[in-house]
Amino acid sequence: MTDQELIVNLSHADKFYAIFCNFTHMPYVECDEETYSDKAFLFFDEEKAKEFALTYKGGKQSLAAVKVEQNLATRFLASLIAEGFDMLSVHDEEVHLLPIDQLITRTLQEGAKKPIENPALQLSMMYFLQQIQIAQTEEEKEEVRSREEEMMANIARAVYLVPFTEMEGETDNDSERKVSITHLMNEAGDAFIPLFTDIDEFVKIRPKEGTTNFLPMSFQKIRDIKRDDNVIFIINPGSVHLQLNQHNLEAVDNRFGDQSK
Repeated sequence: MTDQELIVNLSHADKFYAIFCNFTHMPYVECDEETYSDKAFLFFDEEKAKEFALTYKGGKQSLAAVKVEQNLATRFLASLIAEGFDMLSVHDEEVHLLPIDQLITRTLQEGAKKPIENPALQLSMMYFLQQIQIAQTEEEKEEVRSREEEMMANIARAVYLVPFTEMEGETDNDSERKVSITHLMNEAGDAFIPLFTDIDEFVKIRPKEGTTNFLPMSFQKIRDIKRDDNVIFIINPGSVHLQLNQHNLEAVDNRFGDQSK
């Protein structure tokens, strides 16, 4: 099957299966050894997808085959772009490498603002969490440290969507709004402030309060948010669930704070 025939098949398939990492709740990402592209894995056949998830790389990674129905295919592929993927490893009778932009092109409506997305941070969090899950040898642990360094830099460089509710009244400066940053609770009843890399990450949890107001905030502005000492930040609580306590914030600030936008 040619690449073009494969593209047509993907476009018209009733469903396909994507390989997800159970640790990140995100598509499993891998850097291709030849192209250095960041690729996701897709299958047409459910059993082959499940076998791959169980056996790939000796089963060291905790992987799962997740069904993507046709009505969600376009959204799924678009989300891969926002998450930093640029290639698909499509497994049929053969393995095909397809650039994602051959299947889907994202365009902005005239006059629309460019959405806030952080593909570099998304990728670095996924790579770090995938690697820390399996690291046993000294070489693997060294890669964890390298991935962590890259992730910390991207945490400092990112701009986050921070949900808020607008409060009645005004600040001393009439041009500013008085807002309350949204706090959520985990299963243990502990409060945290969610930080989202893009709007799709917010949709994954959609707080019961139904807030849809967001402030775009840099890392330095997030550090300045007034909060109780026990309140932490969590990046993308519906997927990677990366926690940032005061120690983590200070570590990022000390190493990469000057790169904050």
